[in-house]
Amino acid sequence: MVSAIEVMASTLEAPGPDSIQPELRCYDNAMVLRSAASLLLLVCAAAFSQPPDPPSSNLPKSFHDPLLNITYFYPGRFIPAAEPTALANEPAESTSAAPTKLCAQSNLSASSISPVGTSVFVLSTIDNTCPGVLHGASTDLGAFTREQVLRQLKQYGDPVITQEPTHYTIDGHPAVITLASAQAADTPGTSGITPPRITYAAKACLFGNVPVKPRKRSDPVDQPRHVLCFDFTTQQRDLLPLMFSFSVQFDNESPQPLVPSSALR
Repeated sequence: MVSAIEVMASTLEAPGPDSIQPELRCYDNAMVLRSAASLLLLVCAAAFSQPPDPPSSNLPKSFHDPLLNITYFYPGRFIPAAEPTALANEPAESTSAAPTKLCAQSNLSASSISPVGTSVFVLSTIDNTCPGVLHGASTDLGAFTREQVLRQLKQYGDPVITQEPTHYTIDGHPAVITLASAQAADTPGTSGITPPRITYAAKACLFGNVPVKPRKRSDPVDQPRHVLCFDFTTQQRDLLPLMFSFSVQFDNESPQPLVPSSALR
């Protein structure tokens, strides 16, 4: 079963021209460790025949974030994971005078296993607990999603971008989605079961608040206070349209597609 992500960050350093901040790397590593272990377990489970989806699986489920007053809706076929426990080898940012910081908080992770494949999604929030991570994500959502999805897929093979960052809006909130895939080697895993040849993944991130343009040049710019991310991993390309069934609702407004069909080429 998929575990949620608990991400710890290292000390902040200025990025070089061809590198990203250490805090962003820490966020990557935790995602890679969690998603690799989770998908391997799900692949083993999918090797056995699965009964047809019950009628209740067609009913949408919801998850409410009371802190930001955001509600997510997702297909009923996805089963939420149990509460995660921290991994001992996850990188952390801490000092003797301060507690360990969680740079990206996983809100919900769930999976769907069927005879045709396995799909996993994770919803997470980045706030100013680690300013470097928030700044890197909010400064260039496209570069952030691209770098992250490639790093997350390295555990499944040789990752390549299948769709460069695509910009769109969700109820006025700037958003970006990047798609990638990874080719697996023709070698069986530790369980003796050969992993799927290709793993597909998508990462979509959006601003939690709508940026407001200053009326005067002297007025401060409204910076993003939260970046919300949606990670989707599947074993079959035909299952990518499942993303269209996810929606998000801000402050009790009308629900909007988390990934509109127009965002995929």
